[in-house]
Formats: sequence, structure tokens, C-alpha cells
Amino acid sequence: MLAKKLAVLLMIINRSGEAFMARKFFVGLFSILLVSLNTFVASSFAANAVATGWKINRDLKFHLVYLPQTEAVNASGQLSPALRNIPAYEPDITNIGYKDILQLGFPLPTRSAPEKLKLYLKLYEWPKSLDHVISAGKVLDTFHLRSMPGGSDLYAYVQNRSQVRLKFAAIDASDRAFSPAEPLAAAVPKTQDDFDSSVPFSSIYVLPAKSTKASTESEKAAASATGVLAVHRAIIDLYSRILIRLGEETARDKVFFAGQRRCSDKPEELCGLRVFEVQKKPFVFPNYKDLPMPQDPKKVFLSGLLLVKVTDYAARNPVDRRRLSALVPGSAEFASSFIPIWSHLLEVGSVFDLRSLKN
Repeated sequence: MLAKKLAVLLMIINRSGEAFMARKFFVGLFSILLVSLNTFVASSFAANAVATGWKINRDLKFHLVYLPQTEAVNASGQLSPALRNIPAYEPDITNIGYKDILQLGFPLPTRSAPEKLKLYLKLYEWPKSLDHVISAGKVLDTFHLRSMPGGSDLYAYVQNRSQVRLKFAAIDASDRAFSPAEPLAAAVPKTQDDFDSSVPFSSIYVLPAKSTKASTESEKAAASATGVLAVHRAIIDLYSRILIRLGEETARDKVFFAGQRRCSDKPEELCGLRVFEVQKKPFVFPNYKDLPMPQDPKKVFLSGLLLVKVTDYAARNPVDRRRLSALVPGSAEFASSFIPIWSHLLEVGSVFDLRSLKN
């Protein structure tokens, strides 16, 4: 507000040829004010990151995975590859066994003989035909991330189209060979809804808010994942406050929270649930060198990963709300009461970048 007032005052002074010295004074004052405001904003982001324990890894972008519901046609020229170190006709990521990713709970379609398949992924610049703010905002809103400490930074980050990537996905034979004659056939969706309804998972990468003392390479790799651990703590705390905690599965390696969908005619009964599934303990990979990142496979590795999954369920028949806290997603009793109708998984990852190490 003060900056606007000074700008108006400066315009008034500019109209007077007799106020040269005053004009110089206010130009200088206005410049100092703008620098101060920029410094304040930057320091606010830095202070916020330290307080939350994590900050966005701006080099790796926010990824929305697009898996077409029908087979894509070769649409060369419609999408621009984001990575220049990998041929345009090849996937960026080729090491994801389809059976393995299904076992992790990713909401992907079932396929016969999944052990013979891979999920191939390629990053593209965000196409101008789609609204990145709408698509990214839907994901962030679904997981209530605006209410998480530091969450507003995520919303500000995805306002810039260059910070959002379309990650095209294809399911194909594990021995599939790609070539200029037989490229990965990526296509731009026809409409915004076509895209938003075909995004099974998304990825954001974070850094520790501040450096941690570590001497060996393996210790530094583990330290690079502390931002993921901080996000995990924040999400567990947030969901514990705004959602209802459900019962635990037998393996006890996940925590479940639910948002209620009450029946309109009988509010004491549930006609649906939105269930959030959070790992009790995020992955921190001691074998990080087996997990290369496509940005630089010899020097950048996945070091940590948190999986947060949301699933919407419809009740087979209205369910008494008093039963809610005892229900365990995945159990036979839960399956007899609710049918899954939609799901999305958010990856929060970290990388260990050998290029950033000081000699």
C-alpha cells in the first residue's frame, strides 16, 4: 500500500518542472522501498522454510503424471521435452517395474502379467493449451496443503507455468525398444477435463530448510531426505487436527485419516468417505545410487520418498457414523461397506545431488 502511494506521489511531482530535487528524492526513496520489499519477501520465504524444516526444490519442478485413458497417438511437435540430455523419442524413466509400482499402492490400472511390464515416464514442458494453475491447484487442494505450514509456498510456486511439468506415462512391455521410428507416443489431451481426470499421481521435490552436519557421502545422502521427513511430520499433524483417524491395518505401516461425506437426508449416517493414507515412516534410501534421476543419472539420485494417497469411497449402504473410527481401510469389513471410486497419490521426494558437494 505504501509503495502505491509513493508511486502516485511520484507521478504528481513529475508534472512539476519546479520540483526536480524533490523528484530525485522520491525516486531514490521509491527504489530503496522496492529493494526493501523484495528483500523482505525473500527473507520471509527463507524464515518460513527454516520454521517448517523444508523448502521446495525449485530445480526439479512439480510433476503431474498424465496417463491417457485411451492409447495416445504420435503427436510429435505438440509437446516439448523438458530434459535435453535424453533423446526426444525415448522415455526419461525406464526402470519402474509395473508390478513393483502397483505393490506400492499407486492407483494405476490393473494389467495381466504386470511382471512383464514397465511404467515409462517422460517430462514435457507444460503445454499452453492447458491451465497449469487449475491442474496443480486441484492436487494441492485435495491434500489440504494450503493449511500445512509452508503450504502457501507451494501454491505460489505453481503459479509459474515454467515450474510445472507434464509427466507423460505409458504402460508397455519391459523389453520395449524406443527409436526415432518407434518413439514414445505422447499426446496433448483434448481438454482440461481430459487431462485432470487422467492424473493418477503427482510429484513434488523438497530440500532440507538448513544444512545438516554430515561427513560421509552416505550421511549426506540421508541428510538430503530430512526435508521429506519434515513434510511427513507436518502432514500427520495437519490431518490429525482436521480429519478423523481410522483404525490401523495389520501391517501397521500406514496411518489412515478420513473426511466424512454425510448423507443429505440422514446426517447421522455416511454415504461416502475421503480416506487419506500416509506412510508411518517415509522411505530414506541407503541404496540411493540404484535410484538415478533422469536429470543426471550419474550424479543425481532419489534419496527419500513420502507417499500420501487419497481415495474417495461410496458407501454400499448408509453407514452409522459411530462406526467410523473403528473402520480399517483394506479390511474385509471396510470392503463390505465402501466401494472405491477415485484415487490419487502424491509423491514428496528428495534427491542427493553429487554436483552440489564441495570438493
